[in-house]
Amino acid sequence: MVNDNVENVEEKIIDAAADEFEEKGFAGARMQQIADRAGINKALVHYYFRSKEKLFEKVFMIVAKKAFKKFTLVLDTEGTVFEKITNFFEIHQDFLWKNRNFPVFFLNEINRNPQLIKKVLSNIDFVEMNMSLIDQINAEKEQGIIRKDINTPNLMVNIISLSIFPYIGQPVISEIISRVNYDYKTFLMEHRKQLAQFVINSIKA
Repeated sequence: MVNDNVENVEEKIIDAAADEFEEKGFAGARMQQIADRAGINKALVHYYFRSKEKLFEKVFMIVAKKAFKKFTLVLDTEGTVFEKITNFFEIHQDFLWKNRNFPVFFLNEINRNPQLIKKVLSNIDFVEMNMSLIDQINAEKEQGIIRKDINTPNLMVNIISLSIFPYIGQPVISEIISRVNYDYKTFLMEHRKQLAQFVINSIKA
């Protein structure tokens, strides 16, 4: 019973902290606000996590691992490269839509502390997953399915960039599309439908 209560309090703090950090970043987040969101007193937050730095690192690791695992799960499934590209965009776009503050939060914090991303990746078999996909892309090049002049690292960066940029660039994109009577949500819903086919058309032989 005691352990259940401890886990419940920790979970409340972590959930509240995730919202606070994603909205305001490390510098703007306040322990009192985290306590208020969790419905507990500030002293209890400090009791469980000692400092804002320790709480932030815990939250960052949890949120970042969740995002990367969604990516690696797609890479580890059966299917052609084209099918994996389609599945990636579907899963990644769902994640981003539900966590719209995450991309800016993530990039800001790894620029502030580059060691964080090393800690995240050290706990995920990301290299093996990447090599598996690279091998498959190379095999499909030889089979005449994918163009042989496609640079694999560039392809992977392009896929992630296409998926994530509309969220990072929201203020600019919202302003531009509003001038042609388009709203941001409609743009995102239509954009996500076109992503996979756009990439596939650009690489197929």
